[in-house]
Amino acid sequence: MARSKYTEQFCNYCNKKTKMEMIGGMEGVKEKIWFKCTRCHHMSLLDFLESTEQPKNLKIDATSATIYNPELSFKIGESIFHSEWNDVGTVMSKTKTSNGSQAIVVSFEKQGQRRLIENLKPEITSDIGHAY
Repeated sequence: MARSKYTEQFCNYCNKKTKMEMIGGMEGVKEKIWFKCTRCHHMSLLDFLESTEQPKNLKIDATSATIYNPELSFKIGESIFHSEWNDVGTVMSKTKTSNGSQAIVVSFEKQGQRRLIENLKPEITSDIGHAY
């Protein structure tokens, strides 16, 4: 049985530096390696060269961040301020939900990594002809 390798890496889900297990590389790509956090078991695909570096300072200026609104569309790397949580974060990725709507994965300073709805189109409803 092969021995696994452990290293200390920054876990975007826990939002802190934790012990991570090196799972393996990505087929055909030498620079990317899968790591699994031993604390939350979240798996991350990290650049091998960046994985040996210290995490960058994650402090984001709330005044320059875009205020989160589910009707807006965001770019990866954009700073977001969530007014209900009083927290700032960075858009890490974009996904589609199971019902076909769009979502963003944001790494917040206090809340950790969270999935938020984006580009939500409000449904137009009409009360004409409805009996109450």
